[in-house]
Amino acid sequence: MDSKTGLLIQLNGVFLITILSVFLRRSLHLTALKYWTVAWLCLSFALISLRLAFDLEEYRTLLFTYYFLGEYIFGFMLIAGCRSLDTDFELRTKQELWVVPFILLAIGLPLVTIEFHDLFPIHSLVLAGIFATSFVMLGRSENRSIGRHVIRISLALLTVNYGGYFALASFGSAFPFAVEIMGYNSIVNLVLQTSLGFGMVIVLLEKLLFESETSRLELAESNKQLETLVHTDPLTEALNRHAFYGFVRKGSERDTSIGGCVGFFDIDGLKDINDCFGHAVGDAAIRFVVGSIRKIIRAEDLIFRWGGDEFFVIMISMGADLAELRMSRLEQKLREVPLNGMSEPIDIGVSWGFTDFAGIDELEKAIAAADAEMYRRKRERKASFGEMQLAVQQAYDTSSRSVTR
Repeated sequence: MDSKTGLLIQLNGVFLITILSVFLRRSLHLTALKYWTVAWLCLSFALISLRLAFDLEEYRTLLFTYYFLGEYIFGFMLIAGCRSLDTDFELRTKQELWVVPFILLAIGLPLVTIEFHDLFPIHSLVLAGIFATSFVMLGRSENRSIGRHVIRISLALLTVNYGGYFALASFGSAFPFAVEIMGYNSIVNLVLQTSLGFGMVIVLLEKLLFESETSRLELAESNKQLETLVHTDPLTEALNRHAFYGFVRKGSERDTSIGGCVGFFDIDGLKDINDCFGHAVGDAAIRFVVGSIRKIIRAEDLIFRWGGDEFFVIMISMGADLAELRMSRLEQKLREVPLNGMSEPIDIGVSWGFTDFAGIDELEKAIAAADAEMYRRKRERKASFGEMQLAVQQAYDTSSRSVTR
């Protein structure tokens, strides 16, 4: 095949890869893509310069310089892109100085001779080293995606191709059909460069999909945390009213058949604690009570803060009698409670009431019934406490009169 025809075919393929890289650059802001886009632009420029050099003999030296320089910058940017693909690497002044020897080589080669076939073996050896370096850089990553395999295979074959061309050009007499093989060099380069560009596109899309999936998971986690904050009482970490109504709505939409019991709780004398010791101590008392209830109920049971010092629990598949039996341990847990801000531990009283429910639609009525049961017990406790105080006072008065007589 005529070398000019092969070069034109190669130029068209590289030009298409360059256009694709430019358009991807507008959408994907990745460091590796930035370097690779510059690399393909430089390679396009190099091949255009080479094609012009074959027709414009008076400018051949200058155009050969442009060709070598474009190819070397292509290789330099290819290495930079491979190194920055999985790292935060970016070219600095110190690294950019590495291109100086390539610039000197690009200027010096055409000064030696303007016979391209004499210059290309040396140039092929340099490119083989560049592709081998890119292969090593890309292999440092532990990521083994399909796109990376395509790029590494392409780089390995490009290394072999240019190294083989150097061997054929230097020792062609020892190889049969050496001239015929080198005639197809442009086509081979096109195929390998196309596969290299294809692999780059796959890698970039894989990276974009990975980052999109990571962002999606982070967003889902943020939404989950936000939903938790919206449905959680910040003081006690119990669920709030929003969470309860969401629970009822979801249960109604799913037509879930559930039953169990509801327990309503109220802290006795919380106002006195706030008045005597401050709201910080009152808040500590509320947190302690909720924590104690949470230790008694099961993991699948739900505890809600209804407001102030009122709480209720939903215990699925458990009757009110069994729940009452469980709650008998609560009073023991609330004796001699040490609270921050108090020098001595105190006893915390809690009143509660339980009611059964047979379906999600009965839940709100069950809460109201449990609330009423809780207040009935609270009144009984107050009455019992008042009778006890009266009995103690009467006994004290009787004892005082006996002593006086």
